[in-house]
Order: sequence, then C-alpha cells, then structure tokens
Amino acid sequence: MNDPTTQILNYTTNFLSQTGFGSEVEVEVRLEEDLYHIVLHTPSPALLIGYHGETLSALQLILGQHLHALTGEWLNLSVNVNDYRERRETALKSLADSVISQVVASGLPHTLPPLPASERRVIHLYLADHPQVFSSSQGVGRSRSVIISPK
Repeated sequence: MNDPTTQILNYTTNFLSQTGFGSEVEVEVRLEEDLYHIVLHTPSPALLIGYHGETLSALQLILGQHLHALTGEWLNLSVNVNDYRERRETALKSLADSVISQVVASGLPHTLPPLPASERRVIHLYLADHPQVFSSSQGVGRSRSVIISPK
C-alpha cells in the first residue's frame, strides 16, 4: 500500500484530470504535523476557487470523502489554490481592521456581510484578544454574519 501522501497526490491529480483541469493544474502535497496540504497551482484559479472559496471548500470535502473511501481512514486535508487562503485571510483581517476603526469611533456595532463558517472563524480568532472590540455571529445558514461590537 502507498503512503498517504502518494495516494493523495495520485488521487487528486486523477480527479482534476477527469474534471478537465488536469493539464492546467500542478499538484503538490505536503504533510505538516497531522495536516496534509494539497497545494494547486494553475494559471486560471477562479473556477477552482469559486465565490468566497465555496468551490474550493467543496473540492476539499469531495477529496476528503473519496480519500477516506480509498484509504479507510480520515485524513486531515487543506486544499489551497495559488495561495488563495492566505490572501483571503489577509483581506478579512484588513476588513476587520477597518470596521474596528468605525466601531471604536462611533461606539456602535457593525455587521459584516454574510461569510462562510471558515471565514467567520478567521475574524473571530483575529479579534479574540482585541482590547476594544469583540465579535459574535448572527443569522442562520448562508446568511450568517459577524457582528463587531465595542467592549
């Protein structure tokens, strides 16, 4: 039996090939601690990323389920395309910083637009130890958003 890294690389490459992305995508798999990072490099990342990373998250879920069926064990996966996740995290922190200025100046809470759970988590973690504001989530399903309020 192949090691998980080789299985992940082979399966991901085959999966992307069957979906029509194979010739355009370079696949790299790295193991850090207990997390397998699947890094995809492509000249046209938009189709693989989707709106706010929704397609990317779906791809991660599909790969995780198929690899579980293949290996018989759940593997912790993180799928990234052209460093999208890092760039999006930076953009979310920048958004939070600009809202913090408004909240502190006005003394009123501010609601961010609806975000996926992973992006709300980035903001909550970023603001967890902030001395002037705190964050909470409100809403249900796809309309769930973060509220940044003064302490």
